[in-house]
Amino acid sequence: MQVLLFLHRLYFFVILNIRNKKTYKMKKIIFLFIISSLISIKGIGLTLSPETEVSILTCAPGNELYSLFGHTAIRINDPRHQIDRVYNYGTFDFSTPHFYLKYARGLLPYQLTVQKFSHFIYNYQLEERTVYAQTIRLDSLEKQRIFDLLEENLLPQNRYYLYNFLFDNCTTRSRDILLKSLPDSVAWNMPDVNKNFWNLLDEYLQASPWVQWGIHTILGQRGNRTATTFQYMFLPDYLMYGLKNARYDGQLLAEPAEVLYQAPEMNLSNSWYGTPLFVFALGCLLLILLLQYVKSRSLLNVISLIFLLFTGIVGVLIVFLGGFTAHPITAPNWNILWANPLNLFVIPFIFRKALPLFIRKYLKFYLAILAIAIPVWAIAQPAVPMASISLIILMIYLCFRLRNEKR
Repeated sequence: MQVLLFLHRLYFFVILNIRNKKTYKMKKIIFLFIISSLISIKGIGLTLSPETEVSILTCAPGNELYSLFGHTAIRINDPRHQIDRVYNYGTFDFSTPHFYLKYARGLLPYQLTVQKFSHFIYNYQLEERTVYAQTIRLDSLEKQRIFDLLEENLLPQNRYYLYNFLFDNCTTRSRDILLKSLPDSVAWNMPDVNKNFWNLLDEYLQASPWVQWGIHTILGQRGNRTATTFQYMFLPDYLMYGLKNARYDGQLLAEPAEVLYQAPEMNLSNSWYGTPLFVFALGCLLLILLLQYVKSRSLLNVISLIFLLFTGIVGVLIVFLGGFTAHPITAPNWNILWANPLNLFVIPFIFRKALPLFIRKYLKFYLAILAIAIPVWAIAQPAVPMASISLIILMIYLCFRLRNEKR
């Protein structure tokens, strides 16, 4: 107990004295890992009291990219044994070797950690994110079973798993561990509203139009697949909604949601003139007018360089995510029609007095591909952002001018 008290005090000392954000996060993970291990040792073999409550915690979306879709965790509260802890499947370690490469490839191991409920709720109060709790109606045997499963998952050899944003994340893990503790099946009673994965994600991206454009650009056609109501529950809000209507043995599985912390209202409105659709449309129109009325080959070359570089880099990213990662819906991606990595090979030749014949042939081929891009999108990948159409029109203009410009 003295060791736990020491670590508890040391944890808050480090949090209060570290200013560097990355160091803060890394140290926080290390301390959570140590405390999780010690708390786990304390929980092994423990028999819960009948007063124990098991609840699913749903945390509202935050402002950071990783928190845009919310979070789910499991709370075990046994007042008789002075246990009040939260099991969290959404933790990863910044000190993992090749962290960023593994994260980009979808190969970063996530882990289950445990912390005191007071620490958990304090973090969300600092982030000003609302936290809901749904107490699950379980008998003593079922409470003990879910507690034992969580403690077993918390063992060092079991705590790590390969995170998958759509199919194996903190929310699906919390849902599945609950279902595993119940001997009979649960009737979710969720209405099928015929949504695909893009529809589900877009509900959280309206306030972040640039993030929405980026996600729609780098993810692929499989996102257009209709999700089942069970698959909806990869999102915390949908699991909370599912638990609200779920029945087990003919009875409601969960108590009505209780607000543990109510965050202040946030202003999520966005100006229409700051969206990718407006910025790209106006920007591309002005560039075309500029090039049309200012007859400068140098200006044409510089603008072409910028957009060939941009589309080429996006194309490399699309190829990388589609062919060299474990992400489930990154391929096929028809954005490759306009964001072509081969554009990078054109750049060294655009400042020459005469374009080589093979570059002219490539530009002709690229023009043909751009011409069919929009019809292909409409059929195969309708979630492609409208903002990209402006880029296609600009690229058609630039390629036509480059190919036919007298040098």
